[in-house]
Amino acid sequence: MGASNPDSGRFVCVHGHFYQPPRENPWLGALEREETATPFHDWNERISEECYGPFALDDLLQRVSFNFGPTLLSWMERAHPNLYRRVIAADRLSAGEDGLGNAIAQPYIHAILPLAARREKETLVRWGLADFSARFSRKSLGLWLPETAVDDETLDVAAAEGVKFVILDPSQAAEVRSEDEEWAAVTAQSLETNRAYRWISPIDDTRSLAVFFYHRELSSGIVSGKTTRSGEAFASAVRDSFRNEAVAEMTLIASDGEFYGHHNRGAEVALGEGLRQLEEEGIRSINPARFLRLCPPDQEVLIQPRTSWSCTHGLGRWENDCGCRSTSLPNWSQSWRGPLREAVDRLAKRLDALYEDEAGVFFDDPWGLRDAFLSRGAEEHDLRFIKNLAQRPFNVNQGVRLLRALEMQRQCLAMFTSCGWFFDDPSGIETVAILQRAAHAIDLSCLLGENPEDAFIARLTEAKSNVASFSDAAGVYCRLVEPTRVGVDRLAAHAAILDHLELWPSKLPPQLNVDIGPAVRVEKQGLAGHDRALSVRTASVRRDDTREEASWHAIVRRADGLDFCCWLAPKTADFDVAALGLQFLAQDDDAFREALDARFGTYRFGFDAVLSDERTELRKAFASEQGLGAERALFVRRWVRAVVASRGGGREDRLLLELMMSAREHGFLAENLPWAFRLPEELQSRLEEALVLGGATTVSRALSWLDAMGLAGLKIGEWRLRDFSRRWSEKLSSQGPSVEKDACRALSERLGETEAILEKA
Repeated sequence: MGASNPDSGRFVCVHGHFYQPPRENPWLGALEREETATPFHDWNERISEECYGPFALDDLLQRVSFNFGPTLLSWMERAHPNLYRRVIAADRLSAGEDGLGNAIAQPYIHAILPLAARREKETLVRWGLADFSARFSRKSLGLWLPETAVDDETLDVAAAEGVKFVILDPSQAAEVRSEDEEWAAVTAQSLETNRAYRWISPIDDTRSLAVFFYHRELSSGIVSGKTTRSGEAFASAVRDSFRNEAVAEMTLIASDGEFYGHHNRGAEVALGEGLRQLEEEGIRSINPARFLRLCPPDQEVLIQPRTSWSCTHGLGRWENDCGCRSTSLPNWSQSWRGPLREAVDRLAKRLDALYEDEAGVFFDDPWGLRDAFLSRGAEEHDLRFIKNLAQRPFNVNQGVRLLRALEMQRQCLAMFTSCGWFFDDPSGIETVAILQRAAHAIDLSCLLGENPEDAFIARLTEAKSNVASFSDAAGVYCRLVEPTRVGVDRLAAHAAILDHLELWPSKLPPQLNVDIGPAVRVEKQGLAGHDRALSVRTASVRRDDTREEASWHAIVRRADGLDFCCWLAPKTADFDVAALGLQFLAQDDDAFREALDARFGTYRFGFDAVLSDERTELRKAFASEQGLGAERALFVRRWVRAVVASRGGGREDRLLLELMMSAREHGFLAENLPWAFRLPEELQSRLEEALVLGGATTVSRALSWLDAMGLAGLKIGEWRLRDFSRRWSEKLSSQGPSVEKDACRALSERLGETEAILEKA
């Protein structure tokens, strides 16, 4: 989006709001597998493949206005750093000489701001703007409001923080006037949306900002697919939207970015083609910041308070049974929304008081500390960072309590993510996600000496579920949230059980550290002919996010299949491993279990201690031979051994690739084999290795993986291959003829990259 001449008269701006709710298990800081996203690991991965990747790779972000939710960018930075870099680069390239890039900020948590107190509004806006500045290396002039939910206080907070413009739905305009004229009421149909309007704060008339209203028909056409059914359809609709060629005007189209390629396949292609056609006709793409500089507002606007773009009842969708929902199931009610909000509100007030008590001892302004405590960079867990802000000194233990209180506040704010109320039942994954945040905040409050969980669960009973088996949100909490909790003890049990199966080490998020000592193993044959095994090792766990750490002797007894018992004995206990082994050999299963229960306390962990991703794959790996048959069971055992070797750092892939390609011959779909969901990441690591190291061996290994996965019918992820192909071409473009160059050219042709950089070199 280069600078444009206002005399040309007509401009088009497409704004994409790219956002996903934070899907991570908050105790892990990582996404667990979502079966509904199959064949991908989770929905973030699937939407990246269908939407974010193609959109960024085809340079559309350089031609449209956009915002990415900070929580989505945080995930992208970890999971797809190359895609993340393309997003950041798109803004830089679009900025040009005037520095007015296409990206704008949004509040850090996707909360409905008019339902929040001013203090929370300020924190979320400040965090969002600071996160944007840290990522894009510039200040954001614009702010996307979640669900375009607005009131005057929300706009006042934004203006006070230096925001210059927002984007709203035309139905959110109440009255407009030109200078020195009377106010005139407007509707969504009568409002002229081809200009910017000036909003002046009724709270402080020294504050103001510009408001853009998007073209409603064209924007809803993005959702339905009508506007993007073809490039010509898009271009024609934009042409017909202009009103007066005598003045400069901009048609603004806004929607969730996921409608390009994810909800509506091919929409991103139609958008690109349509923008190209319009450019040839002199209708140039522009972003709001640049149009605002060219055409400052000459009219004022008053807004309709407590309104949004996705609820015709104001903010009812996040407060009550207003009638808005995603499906129309008979006899279903959304009366649970009000009680859920009350339960979360009251929990937040209790946690706020606890935080204020903790932080107020050392800080005159605890809430200013929260604003400064950003969710980004090494500072977030750095005692030196908060020590420099404190008015009174504190020791290390007190500092740890402060860090826990601040993390509790982050989780407390996250439990107001709007998606939790948007859909039809409290058992939906979005509501489960905000209840997970509430549970994690409660766990942190327990570390500070206060436990509000019983009162919270009692209030959740008022939020009635439409699913009889859950009864209410308390049932959802106990059945769907509680099993996802991961304390340091569960992490130790998870690692010990995997170590018992010789599958440790296993990948964990970087803030979780588990050290396993050497295992002592004892085996015997059970009465039914099944092998019994006992193993003992030390297990030490440290969490960098909450500063928890503990050590145990981890005792694992496997009776059969997936029948595990895991005891965590104190590290300081009088412990004789040899004697324990003799006891195991001498006693039957029940007697041994009862003896260890009596000595170390009733065992708390079985197979369900294993984290979700590994647990799913272990069920596949240890399926009964009776169910598979001897030959297929042998194939699975060989496959598991090959995976274990690969996980252990081995780079001899021949057996794994052979088994992958022969899966169908043994009656398996390759994607259903244990740990097959990790194979695309293995391929990507081989490709990146080839890119960095070069050489015939690494290139051959990478291409062998690519061929094997293709023959096995595994989903590879085309946009990532295209991204790799382009980066590889760029690296090799200045080099002479080579085997690598031939391989790169072949890959580019296979992916349809007809304008490969190599061909231009």
